[in-house]
Amino acid sequence: MEAASPPDVERAAPTVSGEELEIMLQEWDLPLVIDAYATWCGPCLLMAPGFEEAAKELKGRVRFVKLDTDENEEMAARLSINGLPTLLFLDRVVPEEGEDATHQAVLKERLEGAIRKESIVALCEHNFFDGPRPESL
Repeated sequence: MEAASPPDVERAAPTVSGEELEIMLQEWDLPLVIDAYATWCGPCLLMAPGFEEAAKELKGRVRFVKLDTDENEEMAARLSINGLPTLLFLDRVVPEEGEDATHQAVLKERLEGAIRKESIVALCEHNFFDGPRPESL
């Protein structure tokens, strides 16, 4: 009998398709940080380990995902991704009574360029949990 292959390592910041992201934007449970990247992008590759570490640190408080802009050109266009990497910090809007609750998302911050893990965490604290605005990134 053959041994079962080891399970894939679960990433704190998984890569998602445009369709999966669309579902996430409709089924909110946590604030969301999207890393729009490309596999050929040097700054994207440099930032990736820090993005994963930030996702681990904030697990259960903030959801982190990665979107490959080459594989998901339509979603990248819808999100107006022009530079790489681009980080999008999205939070849900709690609708007032009687308002339509679908697609209730607000863009708290958009940042182009690679930043360190500490800056990603600080921006999450600021945008989602009323922490102070980071003085430098």
